[in-house]
Amino acid sequence: MLDARSLIDQLHLVNAIRVLRIKLAFPPEVFALAVRPLIDAYAEWVQLLPVGTSLVGRGCHPQAGGQLLRACVSAIRALDRRRGQILPRGAAPEVIGELAHRWTYAVFVAALLCDAGRVDAGLRVWISDGAERLRVWRPTEGSMRECGASHYRVEAFSAGVSSGDRDPVAPVNPGASALALRLFEGRVPAAIRDWLNKDQALMAELHACLTGQVDKAGAIGSLLADDARCDMQARSVAVGPAPGAVFIAPAVEADVAPEHGVTESDQTEFLEDVRPAERGLASSFMHWLDQGIVAGRLTVNQHDGLVHVVAEGLLLVSPGIFRRFAKHRTTGSRVGADVAGLDQREGWRDVMRAVLREGWHLSEGGAVNMLCYERRRSGGTTIRIHGIVIREPQRVIRTLPGIDPALVRIVDGAGSPAA
Repeated sequence: MLDARSLIDQLHLVNAIRVLRIKLAFPPEVFALAVRPLIDAYAEWVQLLPVGTSLVGRGCHPQAGGQLLRACVSAIRALDRRRGQILPRGAAPEVIGELAHRWTYAVFVAALLCDAGRVDAGLRVWISDGAERLRVWRPTEGSMRECGASHYRVEAFSAGVSSGDRDPVAPVNPGASALALRLFEGRVPAAIRDWLNKDQALMAELHACLTGQVDKAGAIGSLLADDARCDMQARSVAVGPAPGAVFIAPAVEADVAPEHGVTESDQTEFLEDVRPAERGLASSFMHWLDQGIVAGRLTVNQHDGLVHVVAEGLLLVSPGIFRRFAKHRTTGSRVGADVAGLDQREGWRDVMRAVLREGWHLSEGGAVNMLCYERRRSGGTTIRIHGIVIREPQRVIRTLPGIDPALVRIVDGAGSPAA
C-alpha cells in the first residue's frame, strides 16, 4: 500500500496536477484546500490498480496505475471541454461570472470520480494484512487501507462485456453507486461543499454524477459523455506494470489483442518523458504569464505593454510576448532539461504554436489566429497592435484590470472597427 505522494511520484503525475491547477485557475491556497485532498484520496483509493479489461475502452490504461492515470486524463479533458461552454446554461450574464468557478470545480470532481463505482470492474483484487491469507477486496466495505490491507494483488479477467457495460456514464451497481459521493463528502472541506450548495441546480447534477445516475443531457453529464466517446475511439496500448505492483496472470486471455504504436493524438500530453520542447510549453507559458502579471513584471493595458484586456479576452502582443518568454526560459535560473532544444532566437515560435494548439484563443473566420486592434493617440494619430486573444482569461490569470477602452478591434487587420 502506498500513500498519495508516493503514487503520484511513481506514476509521474506531478505535471498532470500542475496542468489541472492551470485549467482550474484556482489560487494555490484554494487548490490546496479544495482540489489536492480529493486527488490524494482517489489516488489512495485506487492505488496502482489498472483499468480492468471490461472497461478498457474507458481511457485505454490497462497498465499498473491506469485507473489513477485515466482519472487525471478524464479530468483534464473535461476541463478543456468545459472551456467551450457557458455555464450555468441559460443564466443571466451577471450570474455567470459569480457561478462559473463552481461549475468548473464540479466538472473536475465528476470527471475525476466518475469511475469510483467501477474500481474493481474486470478485476479481482486480493488484499492481505501480511499475516492472514489473501481475501477478496469489496470496495463497498471501504478502501483497501480501511479494510486493514498492507498488500494487495490483482487478477484481471477478459473483456466479455456488452457495449453498455463499457459506457462510463451508464448506471453502476447500486451497492457501489455511493462510492464517489463518499470520497467527495469525506475529503472535500465543508466550506467548499457549502459554497457549491449555494447553486442547487449544480449540486443536483453533481450528486447525480457521483451516484451513477448521470443525465447525459445535463451540462456536466454531456461533458462526461463527450469524453466517453473520445475514449471509445482511442487505441489500446500495451504497457508493462509499474515497479512495485504485483499481478497474477489473467484468468482468461483477453478477447482482443491490444494494438502497438500510438498516434500523437492518443498520447498523454503531460507525461514527463515527452520532450518539453514539444509538450508543456503552453502550460508553462500561461503559468509564467500569470506570475508575471501578479508580480507586476508584466504590465497590463499600458501603451507600450505586451498584455491588454479587451472585450474579447486577453490580447497578447505577438510575437513580442512569446519572445520575452523564450528569453526568460533560456536565460533564467531554471535552464536545464525542461528547456532542452529551445533556442532563444527561434524558440518563441515553438511557444506560440504550442499555445495556439491548445485552442484557448479567439480565431477570426476559423483560420486567422492573429487579430488587430487600434489605439487612437493624442493628435489624431493611431497605432495598431497585433496579437492573439485568449478567451476567458480569468480561468488562468488570477488578477486582471478592467477592459482597456482605448483599444478597438479592426476587422481583418484593416478597415473599419469590428461591430
